[in-house]
Amino acid sequence: MPNSASSSTTVTGRGVPERFRRLAAEWKEQSRYLSNSAQMAMLRPYQRIIGMGSPVVPLILEELRREPDQWFWALEAITEENPVPPEDMGKVRRMADAWIRWGEREGVLKHGG
Repeated sequence: MPNSASSSTTVTGRGVPERFRRLAAEWKEQSRYLSNSAQMAMLRPYQRIIGMGSPVVPLILEELRREPDQWFWALEAITEENPVPPEDMGKVRRMADAWIRWGEREGVLKHGG
């Protein structure tokens, strides 16, 4: 079972940021022409990011700071939270801001980047 051992070291060690960046780049490439967020979230790289669990939450939040995108399904799936007020649903920048504030409050993200 060398595959399971090597994948677990990737998820728990220093390989997390590198693996996240690789999967995020694959996801962005594959979702480039999709407008439906549900379809975007079902792409394999996105699902693999969700599977990485809580170690990727700060990385996703930093990504939202840099470039708001459809990371909300992943964040909600991993954290079981949704800090976005109902009036901001569907407004990507406002949704990103709500998650960034959540990350700062929860100590997952440093204030102000």
